[in-house]
Amino acid sequence: MNFQQQPTNIFSNNNASLEKDILNEYQKLSSHIEKINETIIHINTNDIEILVDKLRSLEKKFGLVYTLFKASVYSVVTSNENVIINDENTNRPLMF
Repeated sequence: MNFQQQPTNIFSNNNASLEKDILNEYQKLSSHIEKINETIIHINTNDIEILVDKLRSLEKKFGLVYTLFKASVYSVVTSNENVIINDENTNRPLMF
């Protein structure tokens, strides 16, 4: 029984094409990352002011809606308290 392993040629033609394919994929990845970087730079330099203005406007509208909602809830709670207080002053049972 001969268990000696045959030496493999790491520089064979298959490995060279595999290496070339890997390098091509790295080149594609690098170009995609460069495009993403350019897009982020464009957004940070040009579009950020527009986005901030839109968010500021939205924040004002949200604050108004929140204030109106809070006032409405307060109005409902106080009117319900008045109904309960008025019902407590009478001798009739509470109706739910």
